Amino acid sequence: MLLPALGRAKAKAQGIGCMNNLKQLQVAWFMYVQDNQDQLPGVTGGSFAGSNTWASGWLDFSSNNPDNTNTLYLTDVRFSQIGPYVQTPAIYRCPADRSMAPFGAKSYPRVRSMSMSCWMNYILNVDIGQDKYVIYRKYSDIVNPGPSMTWILIDEREDSINDALFQTDLKSRGPAARIVDYPASYHGGAAGILFADGHAEIKRWRDPRTTPPVKKGTAIPLNVPSPNNPDVAWIQERSSCLK
Repeated sequence: MLLPALGRAKAKAQGIGCMNNLKQLQVAWFMYVQDNQDQLPGVTGGSFAGSNTWASGWLDFSSNNPDNTNTLYLTDVRFSQIGPYVQTPAIYRCPADRSMAPFGAKSYPRVRSMSMSCWMNYILNVDIGQDKYVIYRKYSDIVNPGPSMTWILIDEREDSINDALFQTDLKSRGPAARIVDYPASYHGGAAGILFADGHAEIKRWRDPRTTPPVKKGTAIPLNVPSPNNPDVAWIQERSSCLK
């Protein structure tokens, strides 16, 4: 009786910690917006490291990849636009994320489990439906569906996360829907998600295709078909709006 109760208490505490981390990141994100004439931090894909993105680095499970442990990619202005506003790099990682990466003779915790929506000032030209849907460039652009219904940051699965971008394809819907990147399910089949108005939620996923078992130390295939997945639809509805 005691162990299940302790497990539930721990899970609840981790969920609260996750939401607190997300809210701290939102404060840094919004301070950047205020200091830059309403402009949103940039979001890039790939292993890009530079000063025009919210965070840099490429996470994986390979040996001796410095990106897995390099907190400068999260806090240094050369690599992170919001870095100067961040007090501690630990807020980039969900407390329930236990992923590790080998470096030398040891393994270390990876530095990040949060990814940003590709609809928040995406600066690469990858076809995700931007001919029909709005890529928000400024905070004042987020009028539909509005800040309380438009998400910024999400927990991404340890076997899915790589760059600091969470891609949601808005052109492929319903029967054509795809899971490009997988949200985490650290909190009893749920993930922490942050919205543009500053509130955070623990979102529980409904479709088992969204939460396949994790194979520790192995990347999951991405960009896979997931027809009529209600979880994909939920994320899509809160990512952007028609032009």
